[in-house]
Amino acid sequence: MARSKKNKLIVGASSNRPNKRLKAVITKRNVDVFISRLHPETSSRELVDCGGGVKICDVTCTKLHSKYEHLYLSYHVAISVDTADMKRAVDVSMSADVWPCGVSVKKHFNGRNGSEPNQQ
Repeated sequence: MARSKKNKLIVGASSNRPNKRLKAVITKRNVDVFISRLHPETSSRELVDCGGGVKICDVTCTKLHSKYEHLYLSYHVAISVDTADMKRAVDVSMSADVWPCGVSVKKHFNGRNGSEPNQQ
């Protein structure tokens, strides 16, 4: 028996549409990043300024408990972006060129119960 072909998803991109009332719903996704080895005086506002040119809808910075808070800080940063910009936002946030020398950055994963952060 022959397998049926899956329908390929097409996402509209035309700005010249005949029906001006037809609009798409804007959806948002989060890019979750764990950032560590920051100077102890680093503020969450400074992290927001490291957007790297991506159109950001919202940013939530959560300061995490560090073993040696007098030496370094760690943050969980949730960057809310339009779903269409998700890949670019991940690429930019995981780029070494966006972050200062020596800062540690990786994807952030929540624990199984959703309450405890788990960096992988």
